[in-house]
Amino acid sequence: MSFRELRSFTEIMKSLGYPRLISMENFRLPNFELVADCLYWLVQRYYPGVDISDEISTEADRVKFLQSVAQVMLTKARMKLNIKKLYSADGLAVKELLKVASLLYKATEKASYEEEDASEAVDFGSVMKGFNPKEIKANAAEIIKAGA
Repeated sequence: MSFRELRSFTEIMKSLGYPRLISMENFRLPNFELVADCLYWLVQRYYPGVDISDEISTEADRVKFLQSVAQVMLTKARMKLNIKKLYSADGLAVKELLKVASLLYKATEKASYEEEDASEAVDFGSVMKGFNPKEIKANAAEIIKAGA
């Protein structure tokens, strides 16, 4: 766990629209409820149709929750999560949470960038009016003959 990873995780979660405020002090001591809430929210955001039980009252329920999240992320995102680090629910869990959060953050950034590019689309109809394939083919054949 480093300060940079903690800060990066909190900023990414804030930019993704996570409803709770995450302090960097939250991960100094084990806080499984926050880790489970973040994981549940991230998985629902990544794959909204998934059915994961958010019951974490007992140790067996926590393990079952983490296994189901890890399985979903492995099958859908091809991302392997370390369940032991997530179960520790401290600074080591931040590294694993950061994997999922950064994946979602990059996807949303790319989508917003592509939306900007789509609004600046060029009208190819006006550009292609002077395009004559036969003429271009003949010119290419002349260039080849002249070069040989």
